[in-house]
Amino acid sequence: MDSVKIESLVTQCKQIQEDSTYTAETHHIIGCTLSKHAFWMKLIPALITVASAFVLLMGWSGEGKPNWAAWVTLLSGIVTTLSVVMEPEKQARSHLFAAKAFTILKRDARSAHESVRHFVGENEFFNNVRLLGERYNLLVQSSPATDNKAFRKASDRIKAGIHEADFR
Repeated sequence: MDSVKIESLVTQCKQIQEDSTYTAETHHIIGCTLSKHAFWMKLIPALITVASAFVLLMGWSGEGKPNWAAWVTLLSGIVTTLSVVMEPEKQARSHLFAAKAFTILKRDARSAHESVRHFVGENEFFNNVRLLGERYNLLVQSSPATDNKAFRKASDRIKAGIHEADFR
């Protein structure tokens, strides 16, 4: 085996592993954030509706009194409508799916350069690396967009070593 060619393939595997690590962590952060938003966008309007109904039933609002309960109920309806239109749960699932797919690719790339390459020929290793690159490109094309804030947070977490195995 030509060591220069093999090292070039190992470098490519390491690049795919690193890129997948950062992308997976970024999608995970966005997915978790959107999941929290979805929870609160469902819970808060429900609580407001219950409280408003209670106020109206108790007669604490109505004729001759400030009708703030109706305005609060209207506000909760607006938040509920936004929640339905924005679909934060669907977006969260999409980001979490992307995070898992990039994590799988990261592990496959690491496995390819740390162990598989020692058991296969040069051509087979080349084909494995080429397929890893194609998988990465397809995932990038099919994944939802990320943002710089989540990427910076992901970068900080990765640099802090959260993805390093304890035995290394």
